[in-house]
Amino acid sequence: MEITKTIVLVRHGSTIHNENGVWQGRSDSTLNEKGRKEAALLAQELKDEAFDMVFHSPMKRARETAEIIAKNHNAVFKAIDSFIEIDVGDFDGIKHTDIIEKHPEIYRNWIMDIDAPMPAGESFNDVFQRVKPGVEEILDSPYRSILVVAHAMVNRAILGQLLNMDPIPARKFRMENGAYSKFYVYDTPHGRHIAVDTWNSMSHLKK
Repeated sequence: MEITKTIVLVRHGSTIHNENGVWQGRSDSTLNEKGRKEAALLAQELKDEAFDMVFHSPMKRARETAEIIAKNHNAVFKAIDSFIEIDVGDFDGIKHTDIIEKHPEIYRNWIMDIDAPMPAGESFNDVFQRVKPGVEEILDSPYRSILVVAHAMVNRAILGQLLNMDPIPARKFRMENGAYSKFYVYDTPHGRHIAVDTWNSMSHLKK
């Protein structure tokens, strides 16, 4: 089977909120020094990829990561609004440990139930459904080597949509800041086939 498309899926580099264990959701934070270093290491790791298209979340931390990775590639950039990070509502800007301690039932429900939203925010299933048009745009695009930069929850949803998974197992895949995953798209006589080559690769971050 011929590979017709390669998709590299990246979680943005670290921000000050990531380092401090603070939920940032729709807070439009930029990369910190650690995050810029992660993106630079990832750029070196992916230097031989012939990216001709970059799709990214509209948030600053995703766009900045994408620009660092693809600065030496002759690629077109496009923000996909549906790839914006999950809306954590009233918990935006709150430390993860404080949420667990002060709102254990809400947190437990949100973790265990894909349809349970954060107060004034989204559920994972909301994210899972809203990324679908963006994933279809990527797959239907004429580009062959594609970089996608988004967020932890969004990338899990993208994974699920690419592989026709249900949202419950899709949510169980971790993705760290500055990590990347790679997918190969094949066109077969029986239709499109997508395979995972790499998930949550972090070896470049240990250099």
